[in-house]
Amino acid sequence: MKIGHVLFALIFIILLTACSGPIVIPANVQVTLPPNQNFIISATVPATAGPSETPGPTATTEPTATFTLAPTLTFTPTPTSTWTPVPTRKSPYPVSQATPIIDLGFQAIHPDNLPQLKLVYSALEPTRRHAAVSADGTKLFLATSTGLFLFDRAGEMLAHWSHIFTADIPCESCISVNRDGSRVAVMTRNAGKWEAQVYDVNGNLATLILALPVDYAFQRARNEASIAISPDDAYLAFSAGAVGLRVLDLETKLPALTYTRPVDGISFTPDGAYFVIHGGREILFYDTQTWKRPTNNLLLPREDTPYVISPNGKLLAIALPTKMRVYEIETLRPTREINVPPSNADTRQWQIVFEDDKTLGGYAIRWQDSFQTRATVDSGQWDLETGKTLRLETVTSSSPDALASLWGADLPLASNKGDLELGIQAYNTFRFVSDWMLLVNTPHSACWSKLDTGEITCFKDPEHILFATDGNVLKEVVGQYETSLQDRSGAVVIQVGTYRFETINRTGEWALINSGKGTNLYTKGKKLPQESVKGLLQGFSENAGLIVISTLEKENTFYLTIIDKASGNTIFQKKTNFLYKPILMTADGTVYYLQRDLDKNLTIINVIDPKTYKVRELTRLSLPAEPKVLTLSAAGLFAIGQKDGSVLVMTQDTSLTSSFQAATSAIGGLSFNPSGKFLAVASEEGVRVFAVLP
Repeated sequence: MKIGHVLFALIFIILLTACSGPIVIPANVQVTLPPNQNFIISATVPATAGPSETPGPTATTEPTATFTLAPTLTFTPTPTSTWTPVPTRKSPYPVSQATPIIDLGFQAIHPDNLPQLKLVYSALEPTRRHAAVSADGTKLFLATSTGLFLFDRAGEMLAHWSHIFTADIPCESCISVNRDGSRVAVMTRNAGKWEAQVYDVNGNLATLILALPVDYAFQRARNEASIAISPDDAYLAFSAGAVGLRVLDLETKLPALTYTRPVDGISFTPDGAYFVIHGGREILFYDTQTWKRPTNNLLLPREDTPYVISPNGKLLAIALPTKMRVYEIETLRPTREINVPPSNADTRQWQIVFEDDKTLGGYAIRWQDSFQTRATVDSGQWDLETGKTLRLETVTSSSPDALASLWGADLPLASNKGDLELGIQAYNTFRFVSDWMLLVNTPHSACWSKLDTGEITCFKDPEHILFATDGNVLKEVVGQYETSLQDRSGAVVIQVGTYRFETINRTGEWALINSGKGTNLYTKGKKLPQESVKGLLQGFSENAGLIVISTLEKENTFYLTIIDKASGNTIFQKKTNFLYKPILMTADGTVYYLQRDLDKNLTIINVIDPKTYKVRELTRLSLPAEPKVLTLSAAGLFAIGQKDGSVLVMTQDTSLTSSFQAATSAIGGLSFNPSGKFLAVASEEGVRVFAVLP
């Protein structure tokens, strides 16, 4: 037995030594794009990369001990072999397009292992969301759909943290920074709950030091959440929805202030002397030494009037379309008003910044058309002591960039979307067509990504809407008297009247259109509809022989209809109320659909039996946001994608549930691969694939 133990130890050391070499992973492909112009700048600041890992020491092995056998079959004890600790390898994931996913032995996804779920593939379009500047004016933190970026005054990117996000809502105060940029606070969604997060920033590292959940249903409303950290790190203020505003002393964790009225934005003055609440047209100031109720407040001309506070905390400036007005914070009396020509520019909406304690800068965009392709851009600079206009320029631009102009440097963001058409909410098709092949079909693009090899095949057509089958792409061609689906050779597959196609099935043999009076089902080779159903199309699903659709007739009256593909006839129909869009049909014909319980604010999962067509209630769930997508794995695992970017994973008998934050905008597509090891998620920011790493 002792000899066996020693032999096993020697074999184990040899195996460890053999496995210590590096795994080479090809680098991600990145394409630099011009900055996206849709973003939000905080009204109270000048403008409203996971942590890098330093490779550890190379693992080394001490000389292996030897042993000898004596004639009496005893052996001489030898020193125990030692092993130098090996640093944890940095995961190669997530990879992007053209980089294969190496199968490291992924486990099948289950609610029990959902906390181990990791991002293994991403194709994302970076869009700007919220920005905040350190109180000393040296660092800009930019929250985007691909994480949080840090820039200096020269526009150099100092860090990118792909795991730190703000929620996808228009928000005045979703991010806040302390005096020197060493601490940043964000209001985000985490596993279906609002959460106030605080990070310590050290170089290119960001460490989460505080996470405070706020349980409130997600509405995606403007200024639904707010957060502010004081310049000296002494206080954290945050709110979400109808949950009252709280200001916490970060040392004692005790509340310094509670406020129950609606809040649009919050901040601390740069000197930390006042805590500022913006609600409606009011701006209130609380003394941070006493936290007493304010004796003075400022009434804005409009609720959305831009305002900004000077670096020394003494002045507050607001921007009207044709003038700048300055107040002394201590008395809230106006001290200066500066006219900005032309006097008829009453649609101008300024964004303003204090460049120093006495100089105000501003940038305004006036779009010349409803498509926002050309804009008149005004930029100016004013001396607040003398009231003089130091600079006022007007130019025409097709890509105005207020954030870069106010910051004084370009802020480029890299994209890894490749040929995918992203930045949209509507996905025509999103599913795994095989264990490794993912189909992503947006209005003007259809891409098949083979994740194990990195191969991708895309078809793009900016002039036509595309509808993809499992292996082909069809384009919608609108004529004077008819609309047709054509293949790449131009052959007509399905033709209808002067309507637009809503969706097709996965083989391209069936198509659904909204006629204006109802939903019509067409099939390949026939010009007349096979079936017509009352109401506008909401949800669609199918199996080999059946199609199920849900339609909205009026307000909250819906129809559920099951149609036989062989005959094109309706074999079941049910009239009901308050349905959500997701609907799902399994291989055996079982139908699952989601319904609202308005009285108790619950989501009901109903089941239609494929043999009797009787409806029964499977379960009731309290979801944090509106359900947008429903899918089911081959192993019987539900996934529900929601409006806040979270995904609920649940066993088919509903005995186990677990949630994770898959995106920070509404889920537009959701699909398990056939083996149940991958879960692909589509949202407005792009495509992500998750797996349980071994």
